[in-house]
Amino acid sequence: MSSRKTGRKLKTSEILSRSPEETQRIGAELARSLPVPGVVLLKGALGTGKTTLTRGIAQGLGIKDPGLVSSPSFTLVNIYHGVCTIYHVDLYRLQGKKDLNSIGLDDFVGTEGVTVVEWGEKMDPLFEPAAEVELEDAGDDLRVLRIKLPRTTKRRESGMAARGRKRE
Repeated sequence: MSSRKTGRKLKTSEILSRSPEETQRIGAELARSLPVPGVVLLKGALGTGKTTLTRGIAQGLGIKDPGLVSSPSFTLVNIYHGVCTIYHVDLYRLQGKKDLNSIGLDDFVGTEGVTVVEWGEKMDPLFEPAAEVELEDAGDDLRVLRIKLPRTTKRRESGMAARGRKRE
């Protein structure tokens, strides 16, 4: 894969979501902060809301029916069309670099549209510039989202900064 180690500075926000609907709204807001082409790496345990967040990102990128967004656990990549192409990748079932290289990520990651990668921690080294979102279960429907946006993000950043606590 044509990717680079990161020595970059990231803007970090921490947001508490109280429901799946709020997680989806946060995703729609995050979409306005993404460059095109862009990459979003989602990290977190099973059931923390990665697909729900992706549904919101797709909605924010103009998909007409966010209900069409589903986890590509078995297909590995789902493609949606909004204001740009949205590649939804799920690396959960992949084991190692050989599997990772076999699905053709180099064909689209970071080169066109927006690629959202569930289980983004399996991609090492990271693609640059990539946004990173760590989702943590805080009990019941509560989720803590730690969103890191690269400083090179060129789209509207004010939404995420206003919503979460900014940390340098």
